[in-house]
This record gives sequence, structure tokens and C-alpha cells, in this order.
Amino acid sequence: MKIYTGNGDGGFSTLSSSMKISKADERFEVLGCIDELVSFIGSCRAIVTCPILTKKLEDLQSKLFSIGSAITFPQKREYLPTEKDIKYIEEQIDKTEGSFERERDFILPGKCELSSRLDLARSVCRRLEREIITLDRKLGVDGSIKKYINRLSDYLYILARRIDYDFEKGDISKIVGENATTPLAAEPSDKDLEKIYNEVIKRVTNGKEITLEKARALAQKVREKAEEIGLKAVVAIANAQGRPILVEVMDDAYLVSFDVAIKKAYTSAAVKMSTAQLCKEIKVDGSLKGLETEQSLIFLGGGEPLKVGWEVVGAIGVSGGTAEQDSKLALYASQVFKYL
Repeated sequence: MKIYTGNGDGGFSTLSSSMKISKADERFEVLGCIDELVSFIGSCRAIVTCPILTKKLEDLQSKLFSIGSAITFPQKREYLPTEKDIKYIEEQIDKTEGSFERERDFILPGKCELSSRLDLARSVCRRLEREIITLDRKLGVDGSIKKYINRLSDYLYILARRIDYDFEKGDISKIVGENATTPLAAEPSDKDLEKIYNEVIKRVTNGKEITLEKARALAQKVREKAEEIGLKAVVAIANAQGRPILVEVMDDAYLVSFDVAIKKAYTSAAVKMSTAQLCKEIKVDGSLKGLETEQSLIFLGGGEPLKVGWEVVGAIGVSGGTAEQDSKLALYASQVFKYL
């Protein structure tokens, strides 16, 4: 099997479904940073001869691969860092920091090769954290990932400072070997590559309907986003036939928003498009001109279809603000739904 396929030549690729996504998508930015960080940690491991430190670096690489899978398949919680993982890395930070007297002033990286590589890895880790926060604002990222990556950058920093300390004391030979000046790129194991490859190419075979559990999770995401922008909204989630599955009313939401939200969800499910797009299509030269007389539909922004791949499995209606605000919240919900 050839390593190149040509499928991504147009700037698009796939993640957890067969739907193509732009390679400029925030998820690919995060996955690219994870790949960089794994490689930088590998370059550190390549010059280490201490078995204990080698094992610690290998474990970090494996955990990062797992986090990459959690970004690709956010519905699979087994890939997420656990409280035990986070506690372990905190203990390693405390243990390392307590093992030497570190400098408290501004540190200029470059005292030795290994610490320099660790500082490079730490810098990439900080960038990864920023990319994760950007992704979190758009689609949501589990808190355990954010917490683990934040701790990891601290761990890489304190490891680099301990290596500097050993270098100044003349003890660095216990940690690195003669190949310390040869920058070698570490590669993931065949087992890791096979696992990721199989997961990425697997198509979604279930989740073709909206369960009450999914509806509740989606409504919670929308409520949180509404609170961020100071909006008191009603959120209605319907199945593919437009029948309400769940309606949630935020405190102090307008009374009229209840019926409007339900109608937006029904309309979006019925026409299989956003109500904002429908408003454009019923205008003079629109493809759906004449549909505006249909009393069962509503022509206000704030309704969005919910899809699995290309299939519409339901719809969401949001009401509480301006048509533009409602549309933005509904669009956010349709994007988040793909990862529940």
C-alpha cells in the first residue's frame, strides 16, 4: 500500500467521519502541534541514556498520541487523560523541583543540548495549549486535556532546569550518551501508528439518531455559550421529523421564545437547511419563493439542521436574542453536535 493517496491534494481531509474538512481547521492545527511535540520529545529521548528518563519521555509521547485520538474522536472518553495521569505529572514536577536548587532569575536556554531540546519541546507545548484554547472556544475541548497540557509544559521546563543543573555540576554524562550531538528524529512505534491509522479511517457506523442524552449534552453547550455572550435563550432540539425531543428555558428568557424556538427547530428539520438560509431562498429570486405562505414554518434566523455526515438527523432552534445572535448560537450547536 502506497503512503500517498492524493486525497488531500485539494486541501481537505477527514477525521472521525467521511465528511471532508479543510486542513486549515482548528482540529488539524491541534493535531499538527501534537505531532510536533511528540517529535521534539523524541529528539530528546534519542540522546538520553538514562533508562528511567527514557521511559518517562516514552510515556509522555504515548499519552500525547492518546490525546490526539481524543481530539479526533471526542465521543470516545477512553482516550482522555485521567485524574491519575494529571496527578502523576504533578508529582513528577514536585519531585524534580525538590531535587535541586534551581535559579529563580530569567533563564536563557542553551546551556547544553538536552536542556535546549527540552526547552524547544516546552515551547511547542505552550503553542499546543494556545491552539487547544482556540479550538475550545469554537467546538469545545474536554477540561482534562487542557489541564494535562498545561502541566506538561511545566514538567518539560523543570526537567530542562534539572538537566542544566546536572550539566553545571559535571553529571550530565550519566544522562546522555556520545550521540548527544547528533539530532535524531524519534518515530512512533508501529503499534501506535497502526492504532491511529485504523481509528482515523474508520467510518462512523452508529449515532444516526438524536438520543435524549445527546440532546441534553448539546443544550448544555448552547446554554454555556449563551451565558458567555449574556443571552437568555430557549433551546429546542427536534428529531429528523421535526418533533421536539427537548426544550430548555434559561432563567429570564422571553416567554415568546419558547414557541419560536420550537418552530425554528421544526422549520430547519422540514427544509433541511438553516432558517437563516431559508430567509434568503424565499426572496424574489430565491429557489423557494412562495414558501413564505406556509404557516407551519418560521422565517427567522436561529434554526440549524443537525447532521451525522451528510445525513440530517434532527434540528435545533434557538430564540432569545437578535436573529444574528440566535443564528450564531444555532450554528455553534450544529458544529458541536458532530463531536458529541
